[in-house]
Amino acid sequence: MNMSYHQWLMLVSAFPLLCLAVSCVVWTLKQATFSKPLQILGYFLLFNLFIELSARVVVLLFKGVNNLPLLHVYTLGEFLLLSFFYRSLLPTHLIFRKYFTVFLVTVSLLILLNTAFLQDIYVFNSYAKTLVQIILILYSILFFFYLPEASSFQKPEGWSLRLINSGVLIYYCGSLFIFMFSNIFIENSLIYHGFWIFNALLNLLFHILVLIGLWRVAFRRPKLSF
Repeated sequence: MNMSYHQWLMLVSAFPLLCLAVSCVVWTLKQATFSKPLQILGYFLLFNLFIELSARVVVLLFKGVNNLPLLHVYTLGEFLLLSFFYRSLLPTHLIFRKYFTVFLVTVSLLILLNTAFLQDIYVFNSYAKTLVQIILILYSILFFFYLPEASSFQKPEGWSLRLINSGVLIYYCGSLFIFMFSNIFIENSLIYHGFWIFNALLNLLFHILVLIGLWRVAFRRPKLSF
């Protein structure tokens, strides 16, 4: 039986959702073993899981109901939670850390203003999403740039943070142009369909890297002492 595009997309997007769910379970069970950055990341993962499940419930139970308001909520939450995650990783002398609250409030207001005046809550928020993705890409580049100063983390955790940061950089760089031009391509065009399947695969890679990073810290072997 031939599957429609939407069936293919739902199938492909189920795999990153599964990885995300496993990561949330690992984080919940082993929360005490994680340092502050991974503690914050866990809250982002739980928020992500809540939005993903809510979007699917809306599609399944309320056919024809627009679930794009959830994307507007997710964009703001994604920015806030990952900003706190990178704040805990980047050196204190950075200007970003010094004016963190001002930066956070300014960008949050821009996201809210975009929803209020430019792109309605029932429309794809490509402007706000693009802005957030560019910021997150800059965060991840800064982390790699200041990596020697982040070497204070213990070995398994330092390795995991680098792996998770690589996932952030790969996913947000790869999906940037998809979100940037999402309102330009015709919804039923071949390129539109291909872009969103590609985005689902990038999302899968991101969640696999996050899961590996969390798993390595949560289930690391204790050092033997004599």
